[in-house]
Amino acid sequence: MGISRVDTVSIPVSDQAQALLFYRDALGFELIRDHHASGDKRWVQLAPKGAETTISLVRPFAGMKAGSVQGLVVQTDDITSTYNELAGRGVGLSEIVTLISGRFATFADPDGNGWVLIEANTSMLA
Repeated sequence: MGISRVDTVSIPVSDQAQALLFYRDALGFELIRDHHASGDKRWVQLAPKGAETTISLVRPFAGMKAGSVQGLVVQTDDITSTYNELAGRGVGLSEIVTLISGRFATFADPDGNGWVLIEANTSMLA
């Protein structure tokens, strides 16, 4: 099969500028591209440092609704430290929960797109 990886995940947001501030400044994602095309067309692409898969902050299209993406998972080696850092930047997180020998917490962006922060042991990795 010719598919080798997930390249970019589209995150539908109501305000790309506001979402950029959240993902860049609160989550610490690196800005890869912020391209303004004609009119209100804009391509905003970010990724966690060193990540292969990126996200694009898009105006909803093709039946999408802002805040409709749920369950995206980002990994950390130290959930307590990352949790405290994100909370200090104003990210609202759930309590840390231990499940299947891993630990996780959830959070959402300003539109309600839902994320899972996970510290996984090797048996939880896909």
